[in-house]
Amino acid sequence: MQQEKVLTKGKGNFFFGFHDLVAWNAAGDKLLALRIDNILTPPNPDVPCDIGYVNGDESFVKLGETYAYNYPQGARQQWVGNTDLFVVNDRINGAWRSKVYNTTTEECTELEHSTHVITDDGWAFGLDYARLYRVGGYGYTGLPDAYANEHVSENTGIVKHNIHTKAASLLISLKEIAHFQLNPNLGNNHYLTHLLLNPSQTRLAFLHRYKLKDGGETTRLMTIGVDGKDLKCLASGFLSHFDWKDDTHIAIWGRTGSGVEKLRSSLLYRMIPSGLISQAKKVIKKLMYKKPKGAAAKPNAAFNWLLFKDENNAEPAFLAKGIVNEDGHPMFCPANRDWMICDTYPDENGIRVLFLFQYSTQKRVDLGTYKMIDTKPDLKESAAYLTGVDKGVMKAFSLEQMAFTRSGLHCDLHPRWKKDGTMVAFDSIHEGKRLIYGYDVSNIVLNNGTTATHS
Repeated sequence: MQQEKVLTKGKGNFFFGFHDLVAWNAAGDKLLALRIDNILTPPNPDVPCDIGYVNGDESFVKLGETYAYNYPQGARQQWVGNTDLFVVNDRINGAWRSKVYNTTTEECTELEHSTHVITDDGWAFGLDYARLYRVGGYGYTGLPDAYANEHVSENTGIVKHNIHTKAASLLISLKEIAHFQLNPNLGNNHYLTHLLLNPSQTRLAFLHRYKLKDGGETTRLMTIGVDGKDLKCLASGFLSHFDWKDDTHIAIWGRTGSGVEKLRSSLLYRMIPSGLISQAKKVIKKLMYKKPKGAAAKPNAAFNWLLFKDENNAEPAFLAKGIVNEDGHPMFCPANRDWMICDTYPDENGIRVLFLFQYSTQKRVDLGTYKMIDTKPDLKESAAYLTGVDKGVMKAFSLEQMAFTRSGLHCDLHPRWKKDGTMVAFDSIHEGKRLIYGYDVSNIVLNNGTTATHS
């Protein structure tokens, strides 16, 4: 029997966003949340959403508003260490920057840069959200990409800044990353996304992506020290959602070293005229979806949950072979990283599954199922709110698909932990509007897997 509990009460739709941030403060009595009325279109650059927290009686305490949000990743609202301060992105003086709110005094201070992740002692790391939006990633609506005419730029990348002292610098540029172990001319519209600190907060993982002339995209899983040193490329290929398993290993869904990746990196492929790429794509798709022969297939032969050591050109191991067989949104428990919370994408009936996975026992525990609703986005309004997205991206994905995936109707569960490992929170729309739910998992996780009997 499902045991989820609605954590947000009141008028409107509530959401948090991605699966890679702790949702509750250290004391466990405040849950960060965003609130908005209309979720039928991508974010309107003239309509902010409310930012605040849910207190003990599930009521929403509004502290401000933000224009820097999208439905998959929210506004990157997150707690600063064990304090009751939280940082959130916003549009300030015509730029994507961030703010710090004090939930005790309700005071707010402005920062000069955006924040994607932050260390306990206040060092924040930000991305170029205008570029992310233009290339079809999880950016924010309303500001132009200042470096749109540059496929790689030395003026944008990962920014490091301190929320207390306001010290700031470019940790590493997009140009430096694109030139690392790669000829950047093989692709165009390079960009960075999905920054994530390791548990000890000494290294940053991120995805470096670039577009290909066949309309596809390649991803590189990379890491760098928080001091800007020791850049590494762990893997390249079709790589998706990930989390640090521990300080030196990353779990990620994807496929590396396949026939299509080898073809795309070959001299022959690079010599194909752009006008013939559409025909070449048919061959590429056949290669992409051809099942490997033989029982001795290596981990990189097909899509799977892979485990990479934090080193250059790492050899993958399997995380959950035969147990978790599809992409989802993982987060390892801060209190016990043997446990992972994850979800699935909708099946043919629109059903998403929320589940736990224990690495040491290779056991999966399904917690609940949550169905999509049939409401469609407002296409008449949506087109205006997608202005500025690269024409190639719009052509590849269509207005209908972009309008749905960028609206609040597209609601992945994106589960995230309470710091002590007793609960998880997730977004869902199965009851007709978007809400934040909680699930008590203490009887499973704190019992060290003695009840983990489902697989």
